[in-house]
Amino acid sequence: MKKVYIVIIGVVFILGSGFLVAMHFDLFSASQNQSNSGKTYTNGNGPFMYFKEDSYDGGKIHEGDEVKHTFIVENRGKADLLLTSVIASCGCTIATYERKPIVPGKSAPIEVIFNSNGKKVGHQEKSITVKSNAVPDTKLLTLHCEIIPK
Repeated sequence: MKKVYIVIIGVVFILGSGFLVAMHFDLFSASQNQSNSGKTYTNGNGPFMYFKEDSYDGGKIHEGDEVKHTFIVENRGKADLLLTSVIASCGCTIATYERKPIVPGKSAPIEVIFNSNGKKVGHQEKSITVKSNAVPDTKLLTLHCEIIPK
């Protein structure tokens, strides 16, 4: 019976010590954010990815035409914003962006071109996934249009 008490006291001591260490290093803090760059930001001190618009309507276009649009990403945070990838949902859509840090308060363009060549007549919607070192780290942009026959 004495061994059981010693084991229980030992387990409580180990768990309590682990909890104190976690508290010391602030591992339970809700105000801490982990970005996909591996850097931890606390209390809103990291980058923040803001888009005035996250969807664009290209209207009606003829078969084979292109829709071009520039989305603007603004860094409303307190640290440099790094776009780690900008990926279109389809090979018919190309997204280009500068691979330089966006300093707080500044913005940068994301150029998107949708080529309707070979696409069916009717509504088309393409998505562009933007990943960054911000929290949240992902933003989904959409571009849509209506393809009409020539």
